[in-house]
Amino acid sequence: MTNKSAVGSNNSDLTEMNRSAIVKILQQRDVCSRAEIAKITGLTQASITKITAVLIEMGIVSEVGTIKGNGNRRSIGLRLNAEEKQVIGVKFSRHMFAVGVFDISGKLYTMRETEFELEQDTREVLTDMKDQIHETLKKYKNVVAIGLALPGPYIREEGRIAMVTSMPKWHDINFIDEFKNEFNKPLFIEQDANAGALAEWWFGNHGRPLNTLAYFLAGEGVGSGIVENDNLLLGMQGVASEVGHISIDVNGPRCECGNYGCLELYCCASAMLERAKQEMPDLMNKKYKNRAEACGDVFEEARRGNRKAGKVVDEIANYLAYGCVTLINAYNPDIIVIGDIISMGGDLLLPTIKETVQARVIPEMYEKVKIEFSKLSVDPTLYGAAAIATDRLLRKPSEYLKANQK
Repeated sequence: MTNKSAVGSNNSDLTEMNRSAIVKILQQRDVCSRAEIAKITGLTQASITKITAVLIEMGIVSEVGTIKGNGNRRSIGLRLNAEEKQVIGVKFSRHMFAVGVFDISGKLYTMRETEFELEQDTREVLTDMKDQIHETLKKYKNVVAIGLALPGPYIREEGRIAMVTSMPKWHDINFIDEFKNEFNKPLFIEQDANAGALAEWWFGNHGRPLNTLAYFLAGEGVGSGIVENDNLLLGMQGVASEVGHISIDVNGPRCECGNYGCLELYCCASAMLERAKQEMPDLMNKKYKNRAEACGDVFEEARRGNRKAGKVVDEIANYLAYGCVTLINAYNPDIIVIGDIISMGGDLLLPTIKETVQARVIPEMYEKVKIEFSKLSVDPTLYGAAAIATDRLLRKPSEYLKANQK
């Protein structure tokens, strides 16, 4: 996926674009007639008939009997064979990686999480990840592509993570070189926040046509991904919208990125837990499996009326609001979706976030933007890893099918 404009197109490009448009319509509408597709796309019914015949031959689309069309006319319905085309999504984060299988409608078939220590040998972790993907490919024969979501900033052209707080051992790993020849499937890599943005764009069901969606990741790290008119906003190196490293206090502590007072230092999971330990040392003294479990405890305490926990939650909400203000002023989105670990506190956080944002954004912009927490049933980053591959399939269905037949 790119945000660079094409200079020109040949007939094969246009044919593939038209196939892609039809596949996307069926992905979003479940069952649709050829006449409806023609009306939506502006293509002639003769063109639709020709294109869908090829898609049916490929096994991407099938006919499902008659449906009621305009004027009560009966038409043959078309549907996407979503279950016949699966993708593997892989999420890699600071303390764990997850491997999941999804079909191209977003249905999850299986998921496995594996935790590791930051001090652990990188080669050992990579081997374990590859082994799990190989095992999954043996079990699920309909996988056509793999998507991998990495913490950012991810330098796309170099295939490596530029800098992730607390992960210095991983900065020199070239993920493209590591994975490009490992599997007999196309593999696509994207920054985690961008992956989450794609997941929300494709599978979030936000209830209205969107021009611009901002996904605000607040978990082990903090970042954002922007989708505008069906395309990710990437920037020159693929690291646009790094909201986690925007300074909210120029006199604040120094971040590993070199900046001072970065937003990530104030509203990531570890920052929340540090404040919780200061306010509630006895409660936070117990051993937790991971930061998500510990953050969940803080939110539960706040729900029970623990004032100290409530104070921590309000502080985090205010910092999240500062991030939302930045996203609104920079990208003017229709919607901001907040996801990852901190989103567990959605009902507690949202009132303060909205109040702070309203006070800091001009009324005309505040009135138009919707702020909500992710409602996806699966971790948005893992979902997003699958969405990376799904997005490529929906853009170039013929290319994916050929890759699957090799």
